[in-house]
Amino acid sequence: MNTQKTLPAYIGVSTVATQSFEHMRVEAYFDGQPSIMFDEPAGFDIGSPPDLRGQSRGWTPVHAQLAALASCTAITVTVVARDQGFRYSGLGTSLTSLIDIRGFFFDLHLRPEYKQLSFDLTLKTQASAAKIRALAAETHRRCPQLGLFDLARIPMLVRWFRAGESRAVLIERRHMPRGKTPQALLARQAVSKAPRAARKKTKRNATVKRK
Repeated sequence: MNTQKTLPAYIGVSTVATQSFEHMRVEAYFDGQPSIMFDEPAGFDIGSPPDLRGQSRGWTPVHAQLAALASCTAITVTVVARDQGFRYSGLGTSLTSLIDIRGFFFDLHLRPEYKQLSFDLTLKTQASAAKIRALAAETHRRCPQLGLFDLARIPMLVRWFRAGESRAVLIERRHMPRGKTPQALLARQAVSKAPRAARKKTKRNATVKRK
């Protein structure tokens, strides 16, 4: 059945098939394109003794999701830049996620969730900050993957840079309260739960660095 014929012309239809294999390996397929292999890293073992083992044979689903988000954003930037007459010669991104994975392993009353995404975009451009802000705003409006994370209200720290500059032209805090970021709060929590001797060592090292 041709699904597209039963839907409005403005609805895009995407279909992916997967096949599961031994342990946690999964292969994904799309319209005759090269398949993508997914797995979990070596050491990602489940069971005692482990009866499921990650073997680092492919991308993890989380890394693939981050790649989809970054790539979709980059493609959207290309389209928006064309429409706005925004001139740039290159774009690089870096995307890091923090996920509470306790619910996947041992605290089964919890749901695994993203605590924060940190997304840096670096443009090779001489455009003004105002033009970069306009590009960013329209990119966020149009990008389906960014929209997905926005709808899920996942905390995101998005920073836009000009290549060669260390200071961000634009910093967006999406679905974050004012004050410290979730990452900073988690780091503080980790220090507070560390053994007392380790906390003293960390404090002593920080004092030496300041000197």
